Amino acid sequence: MMTDWNRKITILGLGLMGGSLGSALVRKGYTVSGWDREPDAVAEAYRIGAINHLPHDLNSAMEDAGVVFVATPVTSIAKVIAECRSIAMPGTIFTDLGSIKEQVIREVRQVLPEACYFVPGHPMTGSEKNGIAGADPFLFENAAYILIEDPSNPAEVFETVKSLVKATGAHVMTLTAGEHDRIVATVSHLPHLVAAVLAKAAGMAEEAHPGTLALAAGGFRDTTRIAMGSPELWEDIIRGNRVKILEALDLFRHELQLMQEILESDDAEGLRSFLTRARETRLQIPAKNKGFLTLLHEMVVTIEDRPGAIEEVLRFLSRESINIKDIEILRVREGEGGTLKLSLEDNQAVDKAVKVLAAHGFKAWRR
Repeated sequence: MMTDWNRKITILGLGLMGGSLGSALVRKGYTVSGWDREPDAVAEAYRIGAINHLPHDLNSAMEDAGVVFVATPVTSIAKVIAECRSIAMPGTIFTDLGSIKEQVIREVRQVLPEACYFVPGHPMTGSEKNGIAGADPFLFENAAYILIEDPSNPAEVFETVKSLVKATGAHVMTLTAGEHDRIVATVSHLPHLVAAVLAKAAGMAEEAHPGTLALAAGGFRDTTRIAMGSPELWEDIIRGNRVKILEALDLFRHELQLMQEILESDDAEGLRSFLTRARETRLQIPAKNKGFLTLLHEMVVTIEDRPGAIEEVLRFLSRESINIKDIEILRVREGEGGTLKLSLEDNQAVDKAVKVLAAHGFKAWRR
């Protein structure tokens, strides 16, 4: 069992997620090695500081590794761990970043090196970018990071992984594997499929009526943004969680059929009721930055349409050591200014920020 932090953290798979994880941990002072089947990815990860120990091969990457994060596509997680069977030291903790859990756990149990441990994990964050070039040391900040507890593991194994996850700025949430897969089927995997269907349908409309896509505005862009993710990556995820996604699709199909019936009967009251309930449901989602966790405390500030207005807001708050957890531009009107939504750590920070900005002439209020 690892008892000190003189041993390395190793990341196997240096794409967007592995590179971002490594960058975050290096920033916190950990010794991080990494390996990828693409030598260029390893070299680039070292160049940008996503790892600070450059290995010669998988063996040297695994040497003295206390915790090994496997950041490969879900179909490769067990295969990569199997490759480490002869080189992992007793007590090594393996953990993954895969977005499905039941299938991964079944596969890893069959290949886990003797006297080693496995803590399944899933950071609820990501980007449309792919590869080490998209690595972001702040990708995990304020994101929900799911960990699955295994009663057969010593408690300190889970706590070790938990402490590393928290070092990235993420918020740890524990679920069973089944709970995880059911939830992500509804709030992650189904939305990706719906976005893909919408984008594909718009493409067919473009072929029939050229110019359709040219008029696609913010709503369509926001709704279909996640469809830009890697098709190869998402194919593995969707197939791996196929059963629970089909259950989510049944629910979605029911609601879609209900909407069709409302429109076919020109049921104005039914339409209003449907839209009202959808709006109320959407408003129930906790204010947060990433994932499905972390209630943050929000405020709104209006700004003028002039250069440097946003920078002034951030500077005034920074001077008072007010930590902004998230910032979102809600509205921008040329010549009129705009509205910012800021998420802070607690109500006290919000109250202080409102007073600070008001003292500098900004209109700000708690949301």
